[in-house]
Amino acid sequence: MSEEGLDLDLQRASAAWPRPVRVALVPPDPGWPAEARIWAGRLAPLARVEHVGATAVPGLPAVAQLDLILIGELADDGLREAYDLDPAPGGLLRRPALPDDRSCPTAVEVRVLPPADPAIDDAVRLRDLLRADPVAARRYTDVRRGLAGEWRDLAAYRRAKAPVIAALLRG
Repeated sequence: MSEEGLDLDLQRASAAWPRPVRVALVPPDPGWPAEARIWAGRLAPLARVEHVGATAVPGLPAVAQLDLILIGELADDGLREAYDLDPAPGGLLRRPALPDDRSCPTAVEVRVLPPADPAIDDAVRLRDLLRADPVAARRYTDVRRGLAGEWRDLAAYRRAKAPVIAALLRG
């Protein structure tokens, strides 16, 4: 293997290794919906795509990462290479922020879920609730601001938000 190939393999392995992450909310970016539509267009030939999470709610501060759900049964390893997405823990695909990509500079995380997965309905219901109910959106944002900071990994941060999300979805 060439030294360049080894360096690339080491970079990818390092990126996939769980490490502490800093969770920070940034002001809403009016470009997020357009970027999500571009990604949805790229991925639509493969399966249905839903833009979820705070970047899908206009006016909501968010972690600067588009959260997309690709709904379908995919076994195509070419997905990673075709869309420059790297595997991440938990069966996720990620692309870091690329400031030089004028059409889609924001980081992207894609979850590939089978159509019957209840997580799809929960994510879409939460997005729709936050879009429609300013009180729920403010409560969700306040909790996320309180959780901002250093975490063992993103999964731990998500688990910490889970009780609030469940309460919001229960009404």
